Amino acid sequence: MEVHKHPHHVAHKKKLGEYLLEFFMLFLAVFLGFLVENYREKVTDREKEKQAIESLVKCLASDTVQLNVIINSNFKVMNHLDSLAFFKNADLANEEMKRRFLLHGMIGFNEDWYFKTNDAALQQLKSSGILRLIRKQNISDSIFKYELKNKTTISQETDTYYLWKKSLDDYMNAVDYTYFRDSNAIKYFYKENYFQFEILKPVAFPITTDKEKLNKIFGNAAQLAASEEFYGINMKDQLAYCIVLIGFLKSEYQLETE
Repeated sequence: MEVHKHPHHVAHKKKLGEYLLEFFMLFLAVFLGFLVENYREKVTDREKEKQAIESLVKCLASDTVQLNVIINSNFKVMNHLDSLAFFKNADLANEEMKRRFLLHGMIGFNEDWYFKTNDAALQQLKSSGILRLIRKQNISDSIFKYELKNKTTISQETDTYYLWKKSLDDYMNAVDYTYFRDSNAIKYFYKENYFQFEILKPVAFPITTDKEKLNKIFGNAAQLAASEEFYGINMKDQLAYCIVLIGFLKSEYQLETE
């Protein structure tokens, strides 16, 4: 008995156009998926970048507060060191002269104020790789320029600290510090955000009569005052740039102005 094949049992052969269409649809799906994922990554990167800059701006803002305090404190110290020079030929046996000599010397040689930048956000930018996400070169350049200014400030700070340490040693070799905890000789108090003191009994503080030791004190005062002035100039320059940088970053990233 003869078996006949019906036409609808014959497999349908796809045309070349159908294969191309399927290939195109698959390619389009993969390509669109790639675009969506790429867009998602870019959005995530931009968000990370903005958050990092927000943290950086907060650190810079804390620097401005600290710089203002240190600049004012160093200016006060510098003035006392300059005033000490007027006592080079003074009669230190005179009670009032001795009181003022001790006052200027104690503040000038005992107080040391140094600025330390809050670089937590910048170090995070570097270590996390977020720095490479910053698209505009002028933004990266501006951030690194602040870091460079801070290094200049630190360099002057190192010189100032060296002079301060030497000056304090020489001052302590000329003035007896034994009575600095004697409440009958000296009174300490807190005023205008600073610890201050009042010398109640100048005679309680023996001062050397050795001219060589005394001249060292006056020479050190002049050197240290000059170094403090240069240090202050560097900090003022860093402060001015810091304020400009904060404004620039807030504008570029549309950050809220407090």
